[in-house]
Amino acid sequence: MSVMVQTIRGPIAIEDLGLTLSHEHLTAGSGTMDRVPSVYNEDDAYAVNIEALARAKAAGVRSMIDLTTMDLGRQVRLLQRVADADTGVNIVCATGVYRWVPAYFMGRDPDDIAEFMLGEITEGIEGTGIRAGIIKLAWDLEYRLDEGPWSPRSALERCARGAARAAKAAGVPISCHTVATDELGTPLLDIFEEEGLDLAAVTIGHSNDTTDLDYLGRIAGRGANLGFDRYGGVRDDAENERRAALAKSMFDAGFGEQVSLGHDGSPYMRFGGIRPTNLDCWTGVPTHEVPWLREHGLTDEQIAGMTERSIRRTFEAAAGMRRG
Repeated sequence: MSVMVQTIRGPIAIEDLGLTLSHEHLTAGSGTMDRVPSVYNEDDAYAVNIEALARAKAAGVRSMIDLTTMDLGRQVRLLQRVADADTGVNIVCATGVYRWVPAYFMGRDPDDIAEFMLGEITEGIEGTGIRAGIIKLAWDLEYRLDEGPWSPRSALERCARGAARAAKAAGVPISCHTVATDELGTPLLDIFEEEGLDLAAVTIGHSNDTTDLDYLGRIAGRGANLGFDRYGGVRDDAENERRAALAKSMFDAGFGEQVSLGHDGSPYMRFGGIRPTNLDCWTGVPTHEVPWLREHGLTDEQIAGMTERSIRRTFEAAAGMRRG
């Protein structure tokens, strides 16, 4: 029986994902930004997302994973409107937490945190019929702060354990924002392993922020997926080429089916202040990175390992945990 993937329009067969962007955002900022009219306007957010999705579809994108959690500015009404518009792009939305763990989770037991995530996966988000299909975690500089039982590090670790338990129960994958230069994928995988998680269901994101092939090889060697999900944007051509070449290096090392591509982009970005609208924020991978890989020797079938099969692998591993 085919594995089903939950999207904002309902479940689809995993074979229907097609070219999938692994880490994107319809909008991002904070969980309360919709209450500040000078920051967030739903009609504007809807209009730019519809155009950006149309451009992504025209470029060949068939699916994307929106890793915006409630505390990063996930807007369920926007998700509903985009779902109703039927853009032709499958969108998987996320439950989970971002890098600044909300106060109401501080000190909570991992099972309590897992219960919240499971509710958004199995019942719906904020009383709607939209259900999350993936779990997002974010480990950043806060992980360095480790004083006392309420430290940011302890909260992040409890959330990771809660996420692992929810992932196993619901059979959904986990995708992680990390600081690659701090090698934060390693302690995350250690926790997931302790919790009995199949590491093939885990994506260690922002991994192309480092040039350390030894670190990346160790993460992939443990079975996890590498999110090479920061491509394009404001970076110059030389930086984009470095990031494309890094993907080829991992292919050459035998991990091509464990690399996923994306932009960490949004056409309506409110993180770090209001940023200029970029309607092509989701086209860099299909129009630039994929052609670069093709020009440097990879076949279309090999490239599909990064744009399609690597993501499918995480969902299939997650579904296997639920069945197991």
